[in-house]
Amino acid sequence: MEYAQAIAEGLDKLREAQRMVTDAQFWSKKLPAFTQVLRRITETAKDAHENLVVTDFEARLDAEYRALAEKDMAAFGVKLARRGADAAVTVLPQVGGEGIDGVLSEGEQRLHALALFFAELETCPQSVLVFDDPISSFDYNYIANYCARLRDFTVKHPARQIIVLTHNWEFFVQLQTTLNVAGLNAHLSVQVLENCAVVADYSEKIDDLKANIGSALAAAGEPTKAKKEEIAGKMRRLIEAVVNTHVFNDQRHQFKQKTQQITAFQQFTKVVALLQAEAKTLRDLYAKLSITEHDDPRNAYVNTDKAIFQTRYNQILAIETAIKGRIPP
Repeated sequence: MEYAQAIAEGLDKLREAQRMVTDAQFWSKKLPAFTQVLRRITETAKDAHENLVVTDFEARLDAEYRALAEKDMAAFGVKLARRGADAAVTVLPQVGGEGIDGVLSEGEQRLHALALFFAELETCPQSVLVFDDPISSFDYNYIANYCARLRDFTVKHPARQIIVLTHNWEFFVQLQTTLNVAGLNAHLSVQVLENCAVVADYSEKIDDLKANIGSALAAAGEPTKAKKEEIAGKMRRLIEAVVNTHVFNDQRHQFKQKTQQITAFQQFTKVVALLQAEAKTLRDLYAKLSITEHDDPRNAYVNTDKAIFQTRYNQILAIETAIKGRIPP
């Protein structure tokens, strides 16, 4: 009885083993070349990936190099290496058999990164893009090309918000000019960071600046330290605006505002002379209203009370009146 019971308990395992043998014999007979079929399917998938994904990306990447550097990928020694089972794309920029870190400058290496980034942006879903000092170590040509590329991208993708951070004045000027010429100034907001703390929309409208300064000086009591910094900043801006508007006929732009006019050469024939004494006074006032490089901002304007600000403000207004009196009718 025990022997019969042991055989009965092993029958299920024996039947499963027999079924697996039968199945294996069936598939071996019906699909004798299954390995070869699987290989062909895999190769076809790789070809499809190459044609639909890799080749498309390579074309877009090459277009980015042409836009940013005015050279194609081959001129930079850049090629795509198909590696791995999924044909992953790897950029191997080389010149003379050496990697870019040993041949190309820092600016050129940054250009490689931007080319890849823009190529990926065409298919990425992100709606907000941030460029943090993107043109570091760029020369003039690369700055101009990057500004033009950013302009074209903005036109093509108007629903995306682009934030560009920089402390490079040349780039600041070039980007705003490029966007302004393209008619994009209405979509541009320029924010200026002062004292590494206060962010404000920049404006050079003289009447608005006067109204803000006047109301601050007319308020009761002494202004707070933060208010003093604001008053000083707006008075510096007023000096710039007075000189730009009345002396240079709006042709010497500070490039911190989104609505600056495109410079017209003939308008320079209408400039008004700034007297040496006036220039000296404005220079001195601007210096007094600024925090020098090595001063502690916490001590700025501590001893500058409302009366001093009022005196300085009156000097600016007096110079503006004198300049306007010399403007020909």
